[in-house]
Amino acid sequence: MRLIISENKDVYFNLSLEDVLLHGTNADMLMLWQSRSAVVCGKHQNLCGEANYGYCKNHNIDLARRLSGGGSVYHDEGNVNFTFIQNLKPHEKLNINFCKFLNPMMDVLASLGVNTTYSGRNDLLLNGLKISGNAEHLQQQSRKVLHHGTLLFDSKLDTLSEALHSQGLYESKAVKSVRSKVGNIRPHNAFDDVQDFIEALAEGFMVKFGYSASNITTEENTKAQQLCTSKYSTDAWIVGYSPDYHVEKELVLYNKSVKISLSVHKGNIDKAAIIEGTAHGLDTAVSALNGKPLNIETEQQFFASLKLPYTKELKYALF
Repeated sequence: MRLIISENKDVYFNLSLEDVLLHGTNADMLMLWQSRSAVVCGKHQNLCGEANYGYCKNHNIDLARRLSGGGSVYHDEGNVNFTFIQNLKPHEKLNINFCKFLNPMMDVLASLGVNTTYSGRNDLLLNGLKISGNAEHLQQQSRKVLHHGTLLFDSKLDTLSEALHSQGLYESKAVKSVRSKVGNIRPHNAFDDVQDFIEALAEGFMVKFGYSASNITTEENTKAQQLCTSKYSTDAWIVGYSPDYHVEKELVLYNKSVKISLSVHKGNIDKAAIIEGTAHGLDTAVSALNGKPLNIETEQQFFASLKLPYTKELKYALF
């Protein structure tokens, strides 16, 4: 069984690497990794309805979508991600089984003095606060399971709260996250920093469960870079894969509040309308949104047609 510690902190690369390892190798494995600040939504979620899109963009927080379902999570360099990839044995059923992967993690954490418990939603709690969110993906054809989760070691919890707070009233059939009170592991153990914690986790899995340290191969790295470019870092996947949704947005134009609605399909605005209020040229500007992709260029054109400077306050207001 391979144990990989990814040195790359690009969230899109590591999500791509998970995909490559799931589909490209028969070995059971555990990968430990980190990323720079990011919000990662589940495969079937509406990203804009889960994250504060403008806040994230303005604070250099990456927005990403993963292979598995479930709710949205926040990453930063104070967080440790873990990814199990395992082949099912002939007698095992192909179904979601969080305990199969969380029980070993809880065992290793306990050996490090971090005594966790289950929540009612397959999260891990420490002193009643959520320190780990988890999700799984089943690969039916090859009978493999990918389980991944977070471990909040020393994350910026105020930033997490802001980043996972969407702006606007969203309606869709997308899976919605259930918010929980979160906490960090660091105040409850003696580790100096997150790197010491990662090394202790790795050692624990090697000693207790027989994993062997392994490096990412050149081929795996190349394939992950290619998949990162073609899929995981693209707007078509990150925003466009969101299920159809309807959102109401409140804007301040010429010191007056107006409300508009957008119906979005695969990242394109199918229908835009004014709900409340008026402003010079607003009818024409809103009508021009119909049929346009929801992107920066469209937003810039919208405010330009209103003869308004595209200020930081207005940027990402439609997302």
